[in-house]
Amino acid sequence: MAEPATERTEALARYEGMRYGMFIHFTMNTFLDGAFCATVNGPLPGPERYAPEGLDVDQWLDVAKRAGMRYAVLTAKHYVGFALWDSDCSDYDVASSGCTTDVVAEFVKACRRHGLAPGLYYALGVDTAHRRDRGMTDAEWYGHVHRQMGELLTGYGPISVFWFDGLGPVGPGRLQEAYDVVKAHQPDCLVVVNHGHGSNGSRLRYWPTDVIAGERTLPPPQGHNPRLEHDGTTYYLPMETCDTSAQGTFSKGWFPEPGEQMKEVQRELLPLYRKATERGANLLLNVAVDRRGQIPAATAERLLELAEAIEKSKT
Repeated sequence: MAEPATERTEALARYEGMRYGMFIHFTMNTFLDGAFCATVNGPLPGPERYAPEGLDVDQWLDVAKRAGMRYAVLTAKHYVGFALWDSDCSDYDVASSGCTTDVVAEFVKACRRHGLAPGLYYALGVDTAHRRDRGMTDAEWYGHVHRQMGELLTGYGPISVFWFDGLGPVGPGRLQEAYDVVKAHQPDCLVVVNHGHGSNGSRLRYWPTDVIAGERTLPPPQGHNPRLEHDGTTYYLPMETCDTSAQGTFSKGWFPEPGEQMKEVQRELLPLYRKATERGANLLLNVAVDRRGQIPAATAERLLELAEAIEKSKT
């Protein structure tokens, strides 16, 4: 079994040095109306519902670069189970949709063009299309998961971060298996596990992980101490705060909503950035790509306004 580092490695140092990244939520949920839970628990939409007419992945990473971000994480497969690449394991993917572009491929290439480190999000425990509707057993489900992870980790070159979410239904030992799959394919790829709301990096809710992600949660005021103990061994585990750049009612700001309102720079976004980074965590700030397949102009403008405010705050 692979295990996290007990000391600060080069990969961990690179990750900590990046400090600021873009979380990109874009998938089938982007094209569905209503509360987020309805997209998970309701009828499964057909793959044709995914149909961006102006997909511009390079625009996403151009905005990220100009906003001062150094890495990006894309929702390669979110809770509904739709794959943003042509997966040999499923017909619920872009190859069967209204837009057959391999978004993962375009994302990774755009990251490299703009000098950003690529990361991929994968819902490990929740999947409406496969685990619910196709009634997979645990053995079938995790076999499917490991095959899809293998596709992502062997088909697109080096991936800096593999980001796991949806851990609620994940049984004992299954996260270790997934962690081992990542490390078998790419030993330097860091596994980030979403520890959920209220996780300020001071305790481990899931194991193993290389980085503790706190959803909408900042490190404690005294700062994050990456040296955390698990089963009698002290490991070196950085922290990441993930949060949204927009207010949200239905999707809580993760996916686009009609009349979406961006958070204010001076009152909300700049304090979020400063508290996260000054307390020793990375900030992964979410952007909800719209149904065209682009970052809305208002969102891009707010991110660039934030970048200017960050620079001014350093002087």
